[in-house]
Amino acid sequence: MFRGIRSIVKYIIDLKKFQSAASKHAHLRNTISISPALLDFAESAGSADGHYFWQDLYCAQWVTTRNPNRHLDIGSRIDGFVAHLLTNREVTVMDIRDMKSDIPNLKFIQADLQSPSRDLITPYDSVSSLHSIEHFGLGRYGDPLDVEGHTKGLLNIAKLVSASGYLYISFPIGASAIQFNQQRIIHPTWPIELLKEFKLERFILIPWRGLPLLDQDPHEVDISIQGQAGLYEFRRIN
Repeated sequence: MFRGIRSIVKYIIDLKKFQSAASKHAHLRNTISISPALLDFAESAGSADGHYFWQDLYCAQWVTTRNPNRHLDIGSRIDGFVAHLLTNREVTVMDIRDMKSDIPNLKFIQADLQSPSRDLITPYDSVSSLHSIEHFGLGRYGDPLDVEGHTKGLLNIAKLVSASGYLYISFPIGASAIQFNQQRIIHPTWPIELLKEFKLERFILIPWRGLPLLDQDPHEVDISIQGQAGLYEFRRIN
């Protein structure tokens, strides 16, 4: 608010200068309306920070490098991570919500991964679910309430990974907590203990602001720090 108030002075000065210059051009007269954007001039060039930016970038690079024949995504951002993948491959997307958009290279399946039907359990070379699992079972997106929804969801997602296939997941990490009905904060070692048939290949610690920390050990994460996310790459070994 205070930055906006200070910026009003600059805005008024710039407006008067621009109107004066425009008045010398007949085709520009009576075309200027007032639409203040007061803060953008002091911002950096674009937004490149936070959980979503870094997880989408790194995970898309991982998938592209692995070059799977069939990739499935569950609940990740369509306008972020999935869009990165769609530039060079077909992606099947599953979500409990319906999708209205018709997007090139995207095949959509509406499904509840807390209790999927048997015909959906088919193997994919790689499967991703970024910043999605923490919402399972909390009802935020129309999913059934279930205190163990995230555990059931991850186990069902893991069933979709083929032999020697890869699983990519991310979620907020820290001391275990439920922020109903927004999200869960999940202990960083939880998926390692749960996914007995998988080996952790890579882990990135992503603070809410600042650069991600590559090649970290989930067992050494300081869970007292708030605002962290973990990005995991697992490979099925059994």
